[in-house]
Amino acid sequence: MLTRQSVHVSMFLWGAIFNLIAALCMYMGKGFEKEKRRWMIGMQLCSAALLGSDALAWVFRGNMSNMAYYGVRISNFIVFMLSDAILIFFHGYVCCCLFGSPWIRKNNITNSTGIVRRRPRGTISPNARIVSVYMIAVICMILVIVSQFTDMYYYIDAENIYHRNSAHILCMLIPMIGMIIDFSIIVQYRDRTDRDVYVSLMSYMALTFVADIMLMFYYGISLVNIAICISTILMFVVSMLEQNRILAKSERNAADLKIELMLSQIAPHFIYNTLTTISQMCESDPKLAKETTLEFSTYLRGNMDALSRNECIPFSRELDHTKCYTAIEKKRFGDRINVVYDVNDRDFLIPPLTLQPLVENAIKHGLCRKKGGGTVRIKTERNSEYVYVVVTDDGAGFDRNSIQGDDSVHIGLKNVESRLKSMCGGNLRIDSTPGRGTMAVIAIPDVSQ
Repeated sequence: MLTRQSVHVSMFLWGAIFNLIAALCMYMGKGFEKEKRRWMIGMQLCSAALLGSDALAWVFRGNMSNMAYYGVRISNFIVFMLSDAILIFFHGYVCCCLFGSPWIRKNNITNSTGIVRRRPRGTISPNARIVSVYMIAVICMILVIVSQFTDMYYYIDAENIYHRNSAHILCMLIPMIGMIIDFSIIVQYRDRTDRDVYVSLMSYMALTFVADIMLMFYYGISLVNIAICISTILMFVVSMLEQNRILAKSERNAADLKIELMLSQIAPHFIYNTLTTISQMCESDPKLAKETTLEFSTYLRGNMDALSRNECIPFSRELDHTKCYTAIEKKRFGDRINVVYDVNDRDFLIPPLTLQPLVENAIKHGLCRKKGGGTVRIKTERNSEYVYVVVTDDGAGFDRNSIQGDDSVHIGLKNVESRLKSMCGGNLRIDSTPGRGTMAVIAIPDVSQ
């Protein structure tokens, strides 16, 4: 036969199980923002412990055994403590959603577009409000501890049954102040998050606020804990949906980037010019034409193979692909192009199509735009942390602002930077001086140390 006690226990245990599953999914999930993930897991675990403790409080209720005597007191204490602790986790999660961190260290707020905007005059600093909510939650928890010695919030009678006391309303009103402050922050900065996330954050406050109001006039069901469970699960579901949208967007961006890379590496003008050069060689020097055809075939095969790879390759392989390219260009431009290799270290991995595009830019946008041509130098060196690949030329150089107007250069460099960052944690630095040349430095973490 179902009783109020069995209904409460089963409801709270199921809620705790859902919260634990949500915490596990969040922990095992990939791609979540680090800070948001921590606070969400903390909120789910806190809610699970809250519901589990409330279930135990109902199990021990009215039982006169020695275990039940301590069980009722400990479980009710934990319920009151966690009810305030969860405000801390929710507040931290709100700050992570809106500001990317549980704290703000500046009064100037940077919005999602990267524009810094000053806090409007007459408004309270976000920092002050953020700190105040943490302080309110801590004060509430201190009052719960005090209540254990004064019976301020509740007391346990001789039959081991929990009863509210005269100051119980304070344990609901004080946290409401923190939720009102959170409400003001969320409303003010609602443009910094998605609509679904905004709704889920507001649901926590709305459900909890309504449950608190109802409990002031009706006593018997732990409505606040039920509201907390429902809202935390809702926030988890919304965060999962948000993450799926982010991953889908990242995949689309990766696909677009790969298409841009493929189009930039097809280089139709280079193909046409190479084929024209080969056709002219067929009459003047058939042997050289055959050699150039083989180099061109190797170059194209390397490009196509690189576009299908998602892992790094030995540097020697990328270097061979680059040599095929420079050999072809050398046949086209003759003494206008010189390539010097100072490669002392080849024992490392590099993303495909990273060195060759830099050398191509050096020749196409550096040497070929300088009267008389020049020299490209390819050098490798290593220190205790990084392996460096340095490509320098003494060509025309460029002004940094001019890159934005040249799509071919911009796309090529963007792709190299993206592949270095995503595939090996490397980076690219470009230094150039008009009339003096350009230096491109690839830095790759040395995993062999």
